[in-house]
Amino acid sequence: MTVSGLGAARTPHSPFTPLHRTPRPEKPAGRSDENLTGRDRELIFQVTGVRDPAQQGATAFAAILAAERAAGRLAPGQEAGALYLKDLNRRYERTGGPNPVAAYLSKALAYLSESQGGASRIDVSA
Repeated sequence: MTVSGLGAARTPHSPFTPLHRTPRPEKPAGRSDENLTGRDRELIFQVTGVRDPAQQGATAFAAILAAERAAGRLAPGQEAGALYLKDLNRRYERTGGPNPVAAYLSKALAYLSESQGGASRIDVSA
């Protein structure tokens, strides 16, 4: 009895994409702040003093909010409120690395509490 290998010898197939394909134009990178809402921009201005992060140079706080919006961790209808910012700060603290939120957190929380006029409590009586 003779055992032949696992199968017949094969010639290698070409890769999934052809060798001589025409290069696709690269999609230009979008602005990092294009997902920010008007309230996000106002929060950034009140906390950092930067009115337009794209024109004046984004601070770490503005870049983080823009990245959170772009990644979907801060949904389109969701406000960047006190609870969200505290959670974001806690996530950075857990990493053990640099925490760019910590430097802005107290000023952001103060602005949010002023702008809400004490409406940060949830009414559960309804």
